[in-house]
Amino acid sequence: MKKLLMIFLLATPLLSNGQPSYAEDRIIQFKQLNEKVENLESALRLQILVNDAVDKENYDLACKAQSKIYTLVKQANVRDMLHKAQDQKNAYCAVKKYSSLNK
Repeated sequence: MKKLLMIFLLATPLLSNGQPSYAEDRIIQFKQLNEKVENLESALRLQILVNDAVDKENYDLACKAQSKIYTLVKQANVRDMLHKAQDQKNAYCAVKKYSSLNK
């Protein structure tokens, strides 16, 4: 009986270390959400740059900025925005390629 109790007492800390606590889980969640928000804020700022570049017909800059937006949206794992960002990236980069051929 004493051996069983001793084994249980020795095994308890080993078993509990394998699973993070509720507080650790919440901290991890907070860090992930904070990173997601930072990525989306950057994407929003870059979208303003894309709009200005398109207005000035600077498709090289629009292509680069939209490519970065696509990367940020992908990192943020926002699936409903990902397809739209990729379509816009493809469109601006195609116009960039076409406009560079005509020069």
